[in-house]
Parts: sequence; C-alpha cells; structure tokens
Amino acid sequence: MSDFFAVRGEIAEKLKEIPDFKQIYTPLNSVLVTEMGQVTPSAHVNFVRIRPKDSAGKGKMNMISQQWAVTVACKNARSQSIDGSAVTDQAGNLLEDVIQLLSGWKPASARGELMLVDVKEAFSTGFAYLTAVFESERFI
Repeated sequence: MSDFFAVRGEIAEKLKEIPDFKQIYTPLNSVLVTEMGQVTPSAHVNFVRIRPKDSAGKGKMNMISQQWAVTVACKNARSQSIDGSAVTDQAGNLLEDVIQLLSGWKPASARGELMLVDVKEAFSTGFAYLTAVFESERFI
C-alpha cells in the first residue's frame, strides 16, 4: 500500500538542502507549535487538496494532482515597530530558494516533476509567511 502523503515527506527532506532553514515542520512534528514558539526561519510543508485529472477502467484507475503548500516563516523583532521590510525581504529570499529547489524536481513517489501553481502571503506582528503551492501527480 502506498503512502498518500509520501510527497510531503519527500519535500520536507529536500528542503533540508536549504541551510538557512533552522526547522522544517510538517503536521507530524508541529501539532503543539505556536506562532511565538516556532523556530525561524522555518518551512512548513502541508497538504492542500487533490484534483481529479483523469480516470480509466470505469473509475478504477484515477490520475489525481495533489497540491502541497511550502510556507516560509520568518520573524524579526524590528519589524514589529519600525519597518516590516526586513522580515519580508528575508522570507522573500528564502521563498525564491524554495521555488528554485522544488520547481521541476521529481519526488520518487510522484508521477512527474513538481510544478509551481500559486504563491500567497500572510503577515502578523513581526512575522512574514510566504507560501509557494506546488502540484504533483499520481495514480490511485
């Protein structure tokens, strides 16, 4: 039996190639992590959704795309009161590293290479969260 979330683990392992990340989080190791308690800069790897792409054999074989969010989390105390550009710049540089590392890379458990499909941003006091969403395909 295959692991439905195998690509998530492979992405988390691949992200270790970016030395600036102090921690890589997945749902398996981040359940009790709070915003203030998280180690930064870090990457959070999460499953987003699936989309059916094709089927054969009266629906017994399905090709699906799985989407994976890689969120870069950075914090900077100066960004709380003076200027948010320091934390945004740091997160932006790391997000670019993530996109370069993962775009076109093929996880062993995927049908093909990862494709970048979206980028999002979110902020809270002193924190920047920049998310790249990648898509992989597989048969089930």
